[in-house]
Amino acid sequence: MVRRPLPAGFPAALVALAAFALYRATLLPGFDFGDTGSFQTMAGSPLITPRDGYPLYFAFGDVFLWLTGAEPAHALNLMSAVTAAAACGLTVIVAARLSGSVAAGAGAASLLAASYTFWSQAVIAEVYALHTVFVLLTLLVLLRWAEQRTPARLSLVFAIYALGFGNHLSMILLAPGITIFLLMTAPGGWRWLVAPRIVALAFAFACVGALQYAWNVRTLYLLPNPPHGLLDALQRFWFDVTKSDWRDTMVMNVPQSMLRDHAAMYWFDLRQQFGTPGPLLAVAGLIQLAIADMRRAILMFTLYAANVAFAYSYNVGDSHVFYLPSHVILALLAAPAAVAAGRFARHGAPIVSAVVIVYAATRAYRDYPALDRSRDNRPAAVVSALTEGLDDRRAILLTDLNWQVANGLSYFAKTRRPEIAYARMPDVLLYAPALVGDNRAIGREVALTERARAAADAAYGPLLPIARDLRVRVPRLSEAVRDVAPGTRYALCVLRPSRDLSLDADDLASALRALGGGQAVTLPTGDYAAVAGVAGVPPELVTASARPFRRTFTLRGVAVEIRIDSWLASDTIRRMGFGHVIAGHQHTLIVERGVSFAAFDERGQALSTAYASNIFAPQARYLIDIR
Repeated sequence: MVRRPLPAGFPAALVALAAFALYRATLLPGFDFGDTGSFQTMAGSPLITPRDGYPLYFAFGDVFLWLTGAEPAHALNLMSAVTAAAACGLTVIVAARLSGSVAAGAGAASLLAASYTFWSQAVIAEVYALHTVFVLLTLLVLLRWAEQRTPARLSLVFAIYALGFGNHLSMILLAPGITIFLLMTAPGGWRWLVAPRIVALAFAFACVGALQYAWNVRTLYLLPNPPHGLLDALQRFWFDVTKSDWRDTMVMNVPQSMLRDHAAMYWFDLRQQFGTPGPLLAVAGLIQLAIADMRRAILMFTLYAANVAFAYSYNVGDSHVFYLPSHVILALLAAPAAVAAGRFARHGAPIVSAVVIVYAATRAYRDYPALDRSRDNRPAAVVSALTEGLDDRRAILLTDLNWQVANGLSYFAKTRRPEIAYARMPDVLLYAPALVGDNRAIGREVALTERARAAADAAYGPLLPIARDLRVRVPRLSEAVRDVAPGTRYALCVLRPSRDLSLDADDLASALRALGGGQAVTLPTGDYAAVAGVAGVPPELVTASARPFRRTFTLRGVAVEIRIDSWLASDTIRRMGFGHVIAGHQHTLIVERGVSFAAFDERGQALSTAYASNIFAPQARYLIDIR
């Protein structure tokens, strides 16, 4: 009896289920700052502006809101986990089609599932997991068309590709690879591809895909100052959906002096995803693919090169996420490499694939604590402290916050505490005295954030006397560490803060002196620094570096790893944090720019944490004192 080979669908489903279990266990429980907070705020809204973009993503989000009945933040986080798991399943199928081995496909999917950036985007509300699904779907239907080149299959290629634009416009980066592959593979040569009926078919699907953005255009007409005619609406739409006001200064605008640093950052990024063996496997896989089918090799290389070139030249604070499609290509190329290596032994491909899976599992085990956000409630803690005691009956809050925190406040005030009344100080500064007077007349306090206080003071001086709101406690770093009992293990990390914040050197020195039992601790120079030890005695580790580093050591019988997982010259935004402290294989501390501190017990559980000079630091609140 001859056994039929196991179809790729079953292993793909198993890999997808395993990936979902991994991502579900490490899922962010609530809302976050930054773009994630913005997506979570917009979820379920009938009005999506061109600036918000991503109509397909929000449509999927509405489905998950309806299916789960959960809070929007959780529903969108869960959607990322589901779509990321689906991407892992698709990787099995696409890699198996490239290599001819389902086992090798499973190995490739394991590499992607455990890769650092992909995993970090799978546990928060972000567009990149769904984008990966469409990248893989497009590649799958393109390869199927190459096997049977019919108009129906070509229509499916155009349809999937056009649909993907509704989630992310960077689908355009697939165009060079797809076009070259179609030209090389078209029956009868390139003339078949540019025949009027094929061009018309492509144009028709492009128009249908663009119709997804009708939702965004419609919203323009429902806002104040609607467009004057269709041309004006389309001009406004294009300006906002492509973010032309800032993207033009960022695309292909990396300063020449930074090119070498970006190359070093890319090598750091590759090793962060796959370790050194990953890129080597991809190179071997590309060579194997070129031997077997040069057209497929050119397709994969072009897709990889276009995405790397864009991310490399994109002068933006989270360029690491734009490398994600290239990570997918590298993971896929591991499959033909496993097949090539397997030729040297009987049943070699399954054995080599098993080794790849074990390697990916080992990396997942190592990175699991760092990528586990299941207990990360820091955004809620920051916003709760800032708004404590406020409601629309008694007070209004005037804000001028870092944009990432502002997005978190928007979600918090919309979903968790809708009774909070707040307004942006830049929007009301011109008539602030009248606003204050009207609110005081009905018995409401006017509270301000730190930057809002500075703006009001600069504009109106003594006309608006402002006093500190003592109901909001804002401990300095030195005060926070004084409560740490002698003999308690601790770790303190100092990363160069962002340009809008600065370190309080005196407060930091006082904190280090308190931790060191009254003895001064001098930090070496470097963008990345760490101090660790036991409170009450001089620290056991004092280190700094100009480049990201990892240090592993033991504190009173507890294995501790301090790992820097960011590249500060390029990263102003890191959703997963800029680094981590792992103690006893527990996620003890997420390290941010500025100062991050944790005291922890023998199990690695954080007893206390503190932040300074970053978006998670406690913020003061003020009151306008008009009687």
